[in-house]
Amino acid sequence: MRRIVALALLCAACGGPPPPEPPDQTLARQTRTAMLAWQQDRPAQAAALFREALRRAQARDDLEAIADLAASLAAAELRLGNAEAARDAAAAARAEVNRRGGTIPAELPLAEAAARWRLGDAAGARALTASIREGEAGARARFIEGLIAAEAGDVAALAAARAALPPTEVPDLVADRLELDGRAALLAGDPGGARSALLRAAEARREARDYPGMARALTLAGDAASREGRLAEAADLALRAGRSAAVNGDARAARAWLDQAVRLARQAGSADVLAAAEAEQRRLAAR
Repeated sequence: MRRIVALALLCAACGGPPPPEPPDQTLARQTRTAMLAWQQDRPAQAAALFREALRRAQARDDLEAIADLAASLAAAELRLGNAEAARDAAAAARAEVNRRGGTIPAELPLAEAAARWRLGDAAGARALTASIREGEAGARARFIEGLIAAEAGDVAALAAARAALPPTEVPDLVADRLELDGRAALLAGDPGGARSALLRAAEARREARDYPGMARALTLAGDAASREGRLAEAADLALRAGRSAAVNGDARAARAWLDQAVRLARQAGSADVLAAAEAEQRRLAAR
């Protein structure tokens, strides 16, 4: 399960071999069902099923399963845009493993760090990523550190995080590199270079089926386009990001990005984008 969680943490779809069978058959069935929902891009159902499996792991006082399932639950909550729920699930399990002297899987603090970053707790996220150094989880930790540095305008820290990413052709890890490249270009005052890198990042996220990450890259590309004075393109990118977020169940992000699409479309005089964005807003409000 831990390998699958590592691939999922920043809302990427997951793949790879199935997790080992838990010794409790009920827990094994619940875990398989939850993973199937995740693999079929049904994060709301996956979250509910991971929560149920976590309760079963707690019933059998299985510390390793508690840690693994809490990380999986946090990943599903992140996919849904529920950063507070993700943080709380991961933090509670991490505290229990610490209290009982167990070994904390890297994916658990990584999930918590991702949630804390989304909630604006940069210091808390950085404290967690500092302890994650090895393997794919380590690469994910460096990406989060790059995001924190970009938001703080720390060019040197962003460059260090980008340099620490391993060479790979795995689509979602390629997207991490491209997103940090795009953010660095924005900080350097190169919106054209930023837009190019971020659109490529969005394509890589799409290939990895990381649709929330794709939407984030589209909005950043839209920011770059706006800085270039390409308001119609920026409006279209915000519309595409908001529509994707709405379909994926992240209503908060969808509202913000669709509002941005409406504002930019009005400024650009882009009637078709305005009509499409307002239609998406109505669909979202009707849910």
